[in-house]
Amino acid sequence: MSRFARPLVLALALGVATPLALSLGEGAAQASTSIALTVQDLVDRSDAIVVAIPKSRVSRWESGKIVTYTTVSIDTSVSGAGKAGDTFVVRTLGGTVDKLGQQVAGEASLPLDVPLMLFLRPLPAGTAAPAGTRHVVGMAQGAFRVTVGKDKIARLEAHLDGLSLVPQAGVTEPAAHVALGGQALADATTTLRKAWAKRAAK
Repeated sequence: MSRFARPLVLALALGVATPLALSLGEGAAQASTSIALTVQDLVDRSDAIVVAIPKSRVSRWESGKIVTYTTVSIDTSVSGAGKAGDTFVVRTLGGTVDKLGQQVAGEASLPLDVPLMLFLRPLPAGTAAPAGTRHVVGMAQGAFRVTVGKDKIARLEAHLDGLSLVPQAGVTEPAAHVALGGQALADATTTLRKAWAKRAAK
């Protein structure tokens, strides 16, 4: 049992972001544009959903850009791969190597020692990364901070981090960051389990 909440059932989404704004060092704020993902989108494209705490990270150059590998410790396995006590390595774009930093607007932020609800899936085949490495689905849309307020209730907190969202044509459901942001984990659990059941029935 998580110290944050009962187990959830969630899932992730693969968002299409354009452009991936990347800046070196200090500079003007950048933004990326992506299709807004619904809760069902996240669920339908999931591999592993966990409440996890980033514990360490290392950044390196790959194909002319900096990428960061963050090791996260799973507090609660919500759905899919992994169980409490396991670790995942999560790859994000951007980071700092030898005092040179690159930032990708809209990428998921994984601050160390901060509990997160992460929507993860394996990297595409052929990606130069250690076996088993995952990435956050939908960029910043797939990472929610788990915060506990004065009411002692753990809630999901969305951080889009420079990601500008475009509504899907013909979709009336709210984007996932709106639907889940601010929800208590217990309430989010109910919402996501229903979405998972809907996915399983397809």
